[in-house]
Amino acid sequence: MLNIMKLKTTSLLLLSVFFFTFHGYAQDTVEPSLSTEEIELTSWLDSQEESMLEMLERITNINSGSLNKQGVNELALIFGEELHQLGFSISTLPGEVIEMPSCPGSNYNVDVADHILASKSGSGSKLLMMGHLDTVFPPGSPFQEFSREGDTMYGPGVSDMKGGLVVMLYALKALNESDELGDKSITVLLNSDEEMGSLSSRKYLEEQALVHDWGLVYESSGNNRFTRERKGLGQARFVVHGRASHAGGAHEQGRSAIKELAYKIVQIENITDYETGVTVNVGVISGGEARNTIAPCAEALIDLRYPEAQQGIDAVAQFEEIFGSVFSYPINPGEITTESWSNLHRPAKIATPESDYLLNKTIAIGRLLGQELGVGDSGGGTDGSLTQAVGLPTLDSLGSAGTGAHSNREQGRVSSLVERAKLSAILIRRLAAE
Repeated sequence: MLNIMKLKTTSLLLLSVFFFTFHGYAQDTVEPSLSTEEIELTSWLDSQEESMLEMLERITNINSGSLNKQGVNELALIFGEELHQLGFSISTLPGEVIEMPSCPGSNYNVDVADHILASKSGSGSKLLMMGHLDTVFPPGSPFQEFSREGDTMYGPGVSDMKGGLVVMLYALKALNESDELGDKSITVLLNSDEEMGSLSSRKYLEEQALVHDWGLVYESSGNNRFTRERKGLGQARFVVHGRASHAGGAHEQGRSAIKELAYKIVQIENITDYETGVTVNVGVISGGEARNTIAPCAEALIDLRYPEAQQGIDAVAQFEEIFGSVFSYPINPGEITTESWSNLHRPAKIATPESDYLLNKTIAIGRLLGQELGVGDSGGGTDGSLTQAVGLPTLDSLGSAGTGAHSNREQGRVSSLVERAKLSAILIRRLAAE
């Protein structure tokens, strides 16, 4: 089915009317005017803003930091029940523990909550809709509650991506309200570890991508734009082991893991090359036991971004060379050792004729609704990178508009909830009919 769809969408792409305004690709295409049924869909959604806001406030006030399994499970239960009421069959995909090296006393193993898979069979194209339940804000974060001032809403995950989850749900509710959901083939996958790199859910995303025709991801639409291409992402963790000693009475007997970590950090950060687009960030470091003790252990967590697959492979090879070298104690290098873990967890999202067709179709539908939506590229990653890499034409940024993600400045535009739900409802309706 997927190969047939690729041939069909390529033909449709070639037959469309294009205006080449962004990196030489077709940013516009022609879509039929809204039908009477579609106008009724949008009218129903116009009446749902307060209901959407109430739900968003409810789920925003539930902390669902990636490692807060209780909060993530509570959200999974809410959305599982909502989707079940819409006729979806609900199943659980098991999470897992991702083991990583760490210093004694600082366990960095990642215990991932279960994921939710909701599915319903039908005719026409098979759609895979994706979203994540987790946020970057742990239970101890001071940024915990939803608030609103006029058309602006604030809160942890309000745009990344709890707003998107509400948009997704209400688009489906609108179709159900008009008795158009029952005959459509749709799968919804809500994972619990996207903010951790989808380390547990990647295999499920890729499995589902192989048996669907179109992918839709409900990350925030930011400043009213879709993301066409994305960099690949990787992460690494390394732990340096040294030898403890008294910092005053026996300084020379110690081998400082912190000192070696500092040397390694400089080498790792120097991999960044703005000309090639490769960036590296040592984002978290820790180590040592006391001010007056030579540190026996130190650790760091690395973020990697790269435009092309080989660049990611090359960067990891450079990491391993640095991890295997000793810079601070060259006379007795065997007294310093390093453990490491690396993972290229998201491939680069490269545009294809099929994904451009999907992008342009959505922009054209948006224009019918009075929504002017732009296009750009991004260094940030989404699960759409995973599904597109295995052959599923995928569009992300279908969620609510917002800025300040991953900070206590996160905010969203209230009116975009209904706007994007309208866009999705019509997009789903039209894609399912292809």
